[in-house]
Amino acid sequence: TTLARNCHELEKMDLEECVQITDSTLIQLSIHCPRLQVLSLSHCELITDDGIRHLGNGACAHDQLEVIELDNCPLITDASLEHLKSCHSLERIELYDCQQITRAGIKRLRVKMAT
Repeated sequence: TTLARNCHELEKMDLEECVQITDSTLIQLSIHCPRLQVLSLSHCELITDDGIRHLGNGACAHDQLEVIELDNCPLITDASLEHLKSCHSLERIELYDCQQITRAGIKRLRVKMAT
């Protein structure tokens, strides 16, 4: 949270396996890091749809965020994919072992991103 508040030029952040990362961290990244392009949150098991919602509505979402890695985030659901639809620059989302993400949710996201 402190890093996000003080690194406004941050473009890439790898938080993989940082098990204390929560939605509060994502809220701070969404507010203070408008240039964020690549974000790895794999194995951050406390992240929920609410945190992804803030990220999807954040300053970086519309034009900057290109890659988000969410492997092994057991609390995110298809709702997270809906929140990421506003990320028009998104090129890659990793969702391995996200048990609550469905094929239908992925299909809806693909259709939206293709238009």
